[in-house]
Amino acid sequence: MMGKETPSLRPVELPIQPVGFQDRYKVIHKICEALEKVAYPRVKLAKFAVSLELKLAKESKTSQLYRFNVGILLRDIVKFKANVYKLKIANKPLVPQKVNGRSHTAPITTKQEVFTRLRELLIDKETLRKNGYILPDVKYEPQQPVSSHVTCVRCGTKFSKEDIMNSVVCKFHPSKKLYDKSTKLEIYPCCGESTSSVSFLRLGCSTQKHHVYKGETYSELCTIANFLTTDLIDGKENVLALDCEMGFTTMGYEMVRLTIVDFFTSKTLYDEIIRPIGEVIDLNTQFSGVREEDILYAKDYEDVMEDVLRADMINRNSILIGHGLENDLNVMRLFHTRILDTAIMYSVGRFKNSLKNLSFEILSRKIQLGEHDSSQDAIAAMDIIKAKNGISITQTDW
Repeated sequence: MMGKETPSLRPVELPIQPVGFQDRYKVIHKICEALEKVAYPRVKLAKFAVSLELKLAKESKTSQLYRFNVGILLRDIVKFKANVYKLKIANKPLVPQKVNGRSHTAPITTKQEVFTRLRELLIDKETLRKNGYILPDVKYEPQQPVSSHVTCVRCGTKFSKEDIMNSVVCKFHPSKKLYDKSTKLEIYPCCGESTSSVSFLRLGCSTQKHHVYKGETYSELCTIANFLTTDLIDGKENVLALDCEMGFTTMGYEMVRLTIVDFFTSKTLYDEIIRPIGEVIDLNTQFSGVREEDILYAKDYEDVMEDVLRADMINRNSILIGHGLENDLNVMRLFHTRILDTAIMYSVGRFKNSLKNLSFEILSRKIQLGEHDSSQDAIAAMDIIKAKNGISITQTDW
């Protein structure tokens, strides 16, 4: 039917799905067929079909409701000739109704309005703490003994830190498992295996020669470097989107690239590869895009932090934006509490939506198709907040 466009007709992964992958895949094809009947522009057809099915899957809590909503949508596509202003999903308009030609949420067009809105959205400290943020007003004891034995974050094997460079067989799944509501199985997207499978692939579809670990507690994180704070760095209020790429070393989980983007101009203010403190085990090149040759002459951690902790960049008044930003601040060893975290702000119940899914759902933008690009990820998190709050994504002159 779709010829060369078929590879793009894949449903977007969700933490909980009303039906299985194959059923969702078939629905996307049915939507395409309905759109073709009303001569919907072919160049936009596949992308629109995938976005419609994603909204169906998110709005339908059960398989029965999903199939009911699919039937209504297919009927209405033909009935209204794919007019987006008349289509509804789960009885909700596809495009919000407008009053006097403007949406219910008035657009924000001035810098002061942006600051006012973003201050209202800042996440409270208790919520940050519950989501793994290390906070400056909590008394930690860095001298607390840190265990010499750790658990491999990939395969779950317990091992001694002293043996981390010993060659082993570490089998694991590079992708996190997802729960399929229709089959009631947990599936690994990387290979399609389920946790109940009897196949040898159930234990992992990838193999590495070393176990790896990452510190979670304040004491463990301080074994690499002590935490720094923005409290003593005065400067004008600014808004920065931030993203780190991380790699595994003999000392745990370290920052190997830092990217900072300005909220108002969308310009990249800082983008540096970082030479980690420990001996490199795995730079996660598949995800980070950082290779061993990149770090040979890279700046070290201390130089990078000196670069970015200053009055005109990250200071006590900065609003920092990111997705799962606790991970970034932990590898930066940085205390900061003026946070907008899209993983927390736009989570689904107790499940956190991936940046990849949020970007497609809210921005109709595909990211992380190959190696992760930290500037792309930082901009995506920033643009999600803009789009959800009536702030222009394209405006750069404030």
